[in-house]
Amino acid sequence: MSEAFKKAGRAAVAMVLASLLAAPCADAVEVKGLYEIELVARGQSAEDRTQVIKQGLYAVLSRVLVSEDISNIPAVQQALTGAQNYVKQFQFSLISADESPDTEARLARIEFDEDQVMQVMRDSHVGIWSEIRPETLVWLVVDQGGNRQFYNADTMPELESALAFAAKVKGIPMIFPMLDLEEQQRITVSQVLSADSRGLLAVSARYEVTSVMAGRIVEKGECWQGEWAFYFDGKIKQWNSPCQPLKATAVAAAQGAYDVLSNYYGVKP
Repeated sequence: MSEAFKKAGRAAVAMVLASLLAAPCADAVEVKGLYEIELVARGQSAEDRTQVIKQGLYAVLSRVLVSEDISNIPAVQQALTGAQNYVKQFQFSLISADESPDTEARLARIEFDEDQVMQVMRDSHVGIWSEIRPETLVWLVVDQGGNRQFYNADTMPELESALAFAAKVKGIPMIFPMLDLEEQQRITVSQVLSADSRGLLAVSARYEVTSVMAGRIVEKGECWQGEWAFYFDGKIKQWNSPCQPLKATAVAAAQGAYDVLSNYYGVKP
C-alpha cells in the first residue's frame, strides 16, 4: 500500500469522525436515578446495613465523579466513613432465590441526598459529571462457539439484562443500531473491530450521536472476554477486558465509555 493511499485513508477517517462528532452534545439526554441504587446485603443487621450503604455511596460516586480512581480522593474517603449521613431513603426487601440462594440476604434500595453529597464534592474541588449525558451508539458482536453475530436483544435476553445493568451502573445512555436491511448491506460483523473504521463510522452517522462504541465479546466456558473501541471527539480509545462473568464484561465496556466521556464533559468547581 502506497504512502499516499495511507494518508488518504487517514484523512477519510478524520473527515468521517469530524462529521459524526461535530455537535458537542446534540444527542444528550437526562439520566435519572444517578443517586439511587439497589444492592444485595448479607442480612438486615446494623453491620450489614452500614456495609451496604458504604458500598452504595461508593457506586454512586463512581458514576458522577471524574477520576481514574475515586478511592484516592480524600473527600470520597471522608464521605465513605460517614456514608449513613448522606442517606435520604433506605429500604430492605426480599430477594429472589435466583439472585441469591442465601435466605438471609436482602435487597437494599438506597437513595442518597444529591445536594448534600455534591456540596461536599464541590467544596473539595472534585470534578463532577452532570445528569445530562450524550447517548452512545453501541455496535456489538457476540462470539459463541465460533459463531459470530450482531447483538440481538430479542434473542439474547441474558445479554440484554447485562447491558442494561452496566448502563445503569455507570450512567451511560446506550442505544443500539437498528440493523435493518440497509445496514446489513453496508456493514458486516468482521468490520465492527476492523482497523479501517471508515465503514463503521459512515453507517453510524445516520444516528447523529457524538460517541460510537464497537465491541466483541467471546464466550469461553463460564466467562466472557471483551474487546472494545470507542470513537469520540476525533480520537479512538481501545481496551480489552479479561474473561469474567457476563455482567462484569458489560460493565467493563460501560466503564471505558464513562472514563472518556466524564473527562470531556465533567466540570471541576
